[in-house]
Amino acid sequence: MTTETTVTTALTTIRQDLEKCMPKLAEVATKHCTPEKIVRIMLAACSRNPKLLECSRESVMLFCMKCSETGLAPIGPGGSWPVPYKNNKTNKVEMQFIPDYRGMVNCAKRAGCITDAYAEVVKENDEFEYTLGLTPSLEHKPAKSERGKMVNAYCVFSLPDGTKRFTLMDKEEIEGIRKRSKAATSGPWVTDESEMWKKTVVRRAMKPFAGMSAELDAALEADNAATGLVEREPIAMPKAKTIDAEVKENPPNEPEAGNTAGDDHTAIPPAQPSNESTIKADLIQAIKARRKADVLKFNTVCSELKIGSKEWENESVDSLVILNERLRGKKSA
Repeated sequence: MTTETTVTTALTTIRQDLEKCMPKLAEVATKHCTPEKIVRIMLAACSRNPKLLECSRESVMLFCMKCSETGLAPIGPGGSWPVPYKNNKTNKVEMQFIPDYRGMVNCAKRAGCITDAYAEVVKENDEFEYTLGLTPSLEHKPAKSERGKMVNAYCVFSLPDGTKRFTLMDKEEIEGIRKRSKAATSGPWVTDESEMWKKTVVRRAMKPFAGMSAELDAALEADNAATGLVEREPIAMPKAKTIDAEVKENPPNEPEAGNTAGDDHTAIPPAQPSNESTIKADLIQAIKARRKADVLKFNTVCSELKIGSKEWENESVDSLVILNERLRGKKSA
């Protein structure tokens, strides 16, 4: 059997498997990324790179599910990359889903968070100046030759109101993230280092928009899984200390004699005021962005939850949480 015949047979088999999987793809597919489109681009990618045909069918199906969930349908720049790799535990070749950083930008654009964004690296011989504060600015003139080593990376993005902002990271910050990655000494960190610098700063720039789009959230999570980035756990807030001690009569606001800041009986500060209003404001902002992205879905969900599509902002925080989760595609109890 010739190589061409083998590839044709493998493509026919994978097409049949993908068509059987289409109902599952439809469950998570976005409005601009239909199951038919996913199957079509997957077959095109496999025909261009026969190595992908060696991947396990389970991993191919999982890749397609990720494409549907994130909306990153294009294979390549602006979408996602199917990368075959050998899983030594299962002794199988598996297809790994790696979001392209420009795909993350596209997710944020579709969510209405930004209108455009791009990333660049700065090298030691470039002319580069920036200022922060109330009037941030950035100017970058790449050296015409011998630019030297990379020292910074930045991402410039435009907000819906036309305002431009930028996120900047230096070498120390980027190397810190690289060291936290499980793939720090292999893969794109070695073969495409400049692109990984861009991807790292784009991730940082898009992170504040997490929660505004289910697609963007899924893309960020998929990238974590693919690159092996170990996210730092948040620092736990200190808990109030319960003191079982005899209450002593002291004048108001006057510490007991001999008590210092280092004693065990340090006074517990009064409880902070509730931040419910802040939470509600954040929820309203997130829901408005999702309503703008899909008005039909917004009206449908409001009807199902028996929430007025015009008076929804007056609902309780609990109701807004459920509405937001339903708009993200998650069902709340």
